Amino acid sequence: MRRAVRAAGWFAAAALCVAMPAAADGLGFKGLELGSPLALVGGDPRFECRPLNTPIADRVCSLRAGETETIAGVPLDSLFLFYERRRLTGITLSLPEKHFQTVVDALRGKYGDAALKTEPVRNLHGVAFENRLYHWRQGEHSLRAERYAGRLDRSSVRYIDDGAEARLREHRARAARDPRLDL
Repeated sequence: MRRAVRAAGWFAAAALCVAMPAAADGLGFKGLELGSPLALVGGDPRFECRPLNTPIADRVCSLRAGETETIAGVPLDSLFLFYERRRLTGITLSLPEKHFQTVVDALRGKYGDAALKTEPVRNLHGVAFENRLYHWRQGEHSLRAERYAGRLDRSSVRYIDDGAEARLREHRARAARDPRLDL
């Protein structure tokens, strides 16, 4: 009798799994999706993590000196992972501008078309360039690719938990009112 009940339960569970559609991939970079735990990189010797006190995070992790990473086959200049209360809230990738379109094309292939905004930027000599900003959204998360990020030879890709800043600000305000919460 127990075997029959267990078998029926197993078949029901299997049927549910087959009937339910697969969940869409969340926004993330190489298995590090927004919302994932710090433990995924905390034990990885390629990364070093340290406390941070900013409006968007309370901890940041980056590749150690000598470690490298790529996106769409393009070597990154830097990779930063931002955490709030041990959950990934942001990823910032910096890359050479000359590879920007290659990366955007790969992101389009993975996430579909993006909203595109253009804006003029000028160098120190007053020469104008067209900055291209691509924006993808999935629920509370965003992905932004910017052709000129602070410099004309650097681009950036940012994965963002849009609600992280408000949550962290609220957590810090509660901790300021009651220091026992800041443990």
